[in-house]
Amino acid sequence: MNKQASIRRAGRPRAEESEQKRERLITTALQEFARAGFHAASVRDIAEKAEISSRTLYNYYPEKLALLEACLEYSARQFRPVLPALKGGLHSQLVTYATEMQRYLSRPLSMQIARLIFRESSDFEGLREIARLQFERHQVVPVAAILEKGGVDPARSQLLAMQFVAMAFGEWHRRLLYGRDPLTRAEMAEQAELTVGIFLNGIGKS
Repeated sequence: MNKQASIRRAGRPRAEESEQKRERLITTALQEFARAGFHAASVRDIAEKAEISSRTLYNYYPEKLALLEACLEYSARQFRPVLPALKGGLHSQLVTYATEMQRYLSRPLSMQIARLIFRESSDFEGLREIARLQFERHQVVPVAAILEKGGVDPARSQLLAMQFVAMAFGEWHRRLLYGRDPLTRAEMAEQAELTVGIFLNGIGKS
């Protein structure tokens, strides 16, 4: 074995260990933010529960807001594998997307994080901006891509996608704000069908 191959092989476990450490930190921080809220969450407690030093945590994320952004990005990425599986025409794809996204948003952890954002973003401009970017990147942009694939003019797809998302997740939003029970799977499917019907055909043909 030559020296270069030996270095690569020796470096791989360290890289994998570092990635595992980072993922453990993110999942721990996500739980802590959901439990305590952004303002009250302790970076020291997060580091301790993740079994890393505070110095290591700050090497990864120099401030608490950057850590929260990484948590939200990690959480959103868990949904992405569903999107390539979308099949059928525009109606079918939008129904599938809306149903699956409602399921994702209705997970207990997702709802806790959403409540955190609604509750605390008014006091933290940085948190508002992160929430806006996450909303556009992970809810609006995928719908815009579906619409464009279905023949919608790219110049209008973003605006139409925002309207669709507002319609599709309006009931989820209402229940979250008023402390009602989350939608059942049957209600999610029904809500998605109704939303897509109105969105594509108008209220008279839904």
